[in-house]
Amino acid sequence: MVETVECFLKVPEADKGGVRSAANVRIVKKLLGSALPVVVAMALALGAVVATGFVVGRVRQSQDVSWCRKVTPTVLTLKGQPQPVPPDQLAQARAGCVAQRRAQRGFLGAIWKTGGEEMATCGVDWGRYQQLSDTDPAVTTPLGITDPLDAGSRQDQQRFITACLARNRSR
Repeated sequence: MVETVECFLKVPEADKGGVRSAANVRIVKKLLGSALPVVVAMALALGAVVATGFVVGRVRQSQDVSWCRKVTPTVLTLKGQPQPVPPDQLAQARAGCVAQRRAQRGFLGAIWKTGGEEMATCGVDWGRYQQLSDTDPAVTTPLGITDPLDAGSRQDQQRFITACLARNRSR
């Protein structure tokens, strides 16, 4: 290590081989020797955090895919008749679901957020209410909402989500 340290030090020509250059080398060795364990420990800790985040992220991504497979409807009822969803539309809907869940989780949300699954379920229910049954009281009555909701209203969305979460917690 002395050879490596010496090649990075600039020693004036007059001091070469003198006492000053040997003192400089000792000082640099002492500094590097005391800082090295700290740097290695920090690098190992950072590596452990990154590896944990990577593993948890991969597990969460696979959970997103399986969850979206469960909640994406494969059959829609239009005018009282069940209609299967075409495979290309189903794949597109599932991919959109996965992308939305990943975006909603946010940075480190995979580790720290709680209640995310229930919230996502209620979000899917709200989306179904908006798209399929905007005025159907059969969707809102089980939640305890008796008056009609406006599918474009932020306040009504909050009422729906709050009632849905309360229902899911009481189960």
